[in-house]
Amino acid sequence: MKTMFAAVLPLAFAACAPLEPLPVGAENSAPANPTTHLHAAPPVEYLGYQVVEPADWRGVNDSQREN
Repeated sequence: MKTMFAAVLPLAFAACAPLEPLPVGAENSAPANPTTHLHAAPPVEYLGYQVVEPADWRGVNDSQREN
């Protein structure tokens, strides 16, 4: 318990400490990298799964053991 208290106490004090104020004019500054390369769709297609009845667990275990 003492070890946990000793580990959590500095983190709690750091979390509650006030932040330094931003420099004047920082809210109107331009971004560092104005061009972003965002994809409209993920690079991998999701094929999904078909809903099926549960298989025999012995057959599933045997197929996994072979791999």
